[in-house]
Amino acid sequence: MKAHLSERQISDWIAGNRSGEVGQHLSVCPQCAAETGRTERALLLFRDSGIQCAEYWQQRPKPRTSRLVPRLAVATIPVLVVMATILVRHSSAPRLVPPAQEVFLQIPYVVPPAPYERTKVVRMDVPVAALIAAGFRMQAPAADSVSADVVVGQDGRPLAVGFPENKQ
Repeated sequence: MKAHLSERQISDWIAGNRSGEVGQHLSVCPQCAAETGRTERALLLFRDSGIQCAEYWQQRPKPRTSRLVPRLAVATIPVLVVMATILVRHSSAPRLVPPAQEVFLQIPYVVPPAPYERTKVVRMDVPVAALIAAGFRMQAPAADSVSADVVVGQDGRPLAVGFPENKQ
């Protein structure tokens, strides 16, 4: 063998897949023997560092659990029960909607406004074709337009549509 050993041949030798040709080359080529020795020492150091890390974590004392944690858990249970009761009573309270209040229909596939976002209601003539394209079923011809109240976000995007005469 006239050329030096490849990385693959060196790694096979270290892994235990030894051939006579590679062994013979290592006995006559000091450069390949030195490279094989450096690679083998690096792998042994890597293995030893893994063993030391595992031993450290096995010998490390387990942290003591504090008695305060169970006491805090027991103390928070009544608070959670009171909060849940308030939420259930608040959500189940009947909400009276005045009969004259207009109902807005959310435009499909539009992200609802964030809680802090300002909105306003704008009365406008909306093309029926645009309402059909947004997913609303309309009885009017697509070439017409309808008067509608549109909820608009602070960025100008329409969020919901209300029909004052309840024609849809």
